[in-house]
Amino acid sequence: MSKESNIFVPIKYTNAMKKLSLYLLLCLLIAACVKNDDKDEPILVTDIVMPAQTSFNPGDKVTIKAQGIQPGDDIMFEIYWPLPDQPALNYQGYALGVSPVMIEQTTTSITFLAPGHYPASTTKVRLRRSGEIMTLGEISVTNGEAPKEFQLYGIVNSHSDTSYDNCIEHVNLTDGSPKNIVKLAEDQKDFSCVVNVPESQNLCGIQTIDGVRKVFSYDLSMHFWQDMGLENILTLCNGQSSIIAVRQISTDEVILATTGSWPYTRNMDQALTRQYKLPANIKLESLTRYPGVQGGGSQLLLSAANGNNSFIPVVLDLQQNSGKIYIGDPIQATALIPFWTIISGKDTGTTKYVRTGGYAVVRADNGQTELCLWNQTTMSLDEPFATFPNSARSVTMLAQDTETMKIYVLFEGYRNGRLIYAYDLVKKDWQQVTDNYPYSEIVAAR
Repeated sequence: MSKESNIFVPIKYTNAMKKLSLYLLLCLLIAACVKNDDKDEPILVTDIVMPAQTSFNPGDKVTIKAQGIQPGDDIMFEIYWPLPDQPALNYQGYALGVSPVMIEQTTTSITFLAPGHYPASTTKVRLRRSGEIMTLGEISVTNGEAPKEFQLYGIVNSHSDTSYDNCIEHVNLTDGSPKNIVKLAEDQKDFSCVVNVPESQNLCGIQTIDGVRKVFSYDLSMHFWQDMGLENILTLCNGQSSIIAVRQISTDEVILATTGSWPYTRNMDQALTRQYKLPANIKLESLTRYPGVQGGGSQLLLSAANGNNSFIPVVLDLQQNSGKIYIGDPIQATALIPFWTIISGKDTGTTKYVRTGGYAVVRADNGQTELCLWNQTTMSLDEPFATFPNSARSVTMLAQDTETMKIYVLFEGYRNGRLIYAYDLVKKDWQQVTDNYPYSEIVAAR
């Protein structure tokens, strides 16, 4: 060996290397936390029997048996999945303390639904009792993430005027073919005013149970129904980041409640203070025909049916504690359907695109549909930016980005069928999806 080979060459320890060392140390600490052999955990139950099946799809029923489960015991998940952009470092994405959807719990078993909304993962099932936690075991769960692109769904309910089974269907936007998602039970057949929180994979709608209008959601990832815990709902609205429910609290007053997206907010929030008193010419039941929308940042657009081929725009001010309500002039129409869209913000002092609202107006004289923006300054409808010769039944918005902005409209068709067309806001033309659908409503969701 030469002398030169024994010469020590000092290495300059740069800031970048310091950051890298700290980063690697942090990774080791995380790995140490994730790699927990649970040997120091308390023994809360015994004779644990995990299911023979080890891999589940989101929403599958999973049963774990054990002796000594107590009524106050709580189950939670720790969910881990590999990060594909860091394959060499074995990093993991994770969600801790996730509450399961419980089906049954006895002194000898627990049954829950395999979690959804996450990438393909390893789920650790843990039992908690009086602050102590014991790991019961692990299961593998397949991918339950939302699709990368928005999807279109059709609702066949009791308002559809068709012999087709009441159900929710997925509409393939490439070839227009429908696929059944779930059949509506007899007590679900009026599932209506359906809306969606962006990227939540939940379709929320109203069902009438024993004469009471209640909010239910269908989870598209885990395939289960959930009572959202809110009653006396007139209609639901698509908000910018939440679903807004219009709830009746007296013979002439409403209050707004909101819900976020799964899994962060599962129940409706009834503690909001946005309360409104309706004028005498607006009956509460007149607001139940169509879903509403949040137009701009501070306006909620609703539609009131007069019952004589006449509708009235109803706009609620969403500013905290405002309570202001604007009632527009009556419009001779057989339908007045709120929708939201995206427009250039140049008129509002910005170069960005901004959210706004409008109405699809079906004229009473000729059945033609006009898409009109709601002018937040004049509090009136602008001239139509698009028209269609058929009558609209339902409207939903699909906005991937500023190059993919389409308003999907369900129209009355021919031969007892209905049509779905998309108005492309970039190309400014109508594009047919296909015809002969039995739906009464359509909704876009991810």
